[in-house]
Amino acid sequence: MKIAVDLLSVSRFSRVAEHRRYRGLVFTEGELAQAGEPGTARHAERLAGRFCVKEAVCKLLGRGFGQGLRWRDIEVIADEWGAPAVTLHGGAEQLADAARLGDIAVSITHQVDLVVAVAAAVRKGTS
Repeated sequence: MKIAVDLLSVSRFSRVAEHRRYRGLVFTEGELAQAGEPGTARHAERLAGRFCVKEAVCKLLGRGFGQGLRWRDIEVIADEWGAPAVTLHGGAEQLADAARLGDIAVSITHQVDLVVAVAAAVRKGTS
């Protein structure tokens, strides 16, 4: 099993969340749609949570962005109950396959100005 964690300050991240070009580089259309309208109360917090998950998944894969990964290769979409789920594309999917990682489970928590994300996966073919 592999596990990774990331911590992020929402206030430090809010400049990225409010910048249209950066949002488009980092987040998929689905992620942006679920975050709501820019400038609304929880927009930056929701995007910070997704960004934090992307960082945790990178750690799980053993790479950083620009090392075979692009930001949009890791997509974080909430299910009908609001729980985050990760879908891998491109380089992230290739790295996960090469590492024989199964489905990646993630969790996000928000407290005041902080976001914490945890990502975990079991290697395929092990018990």
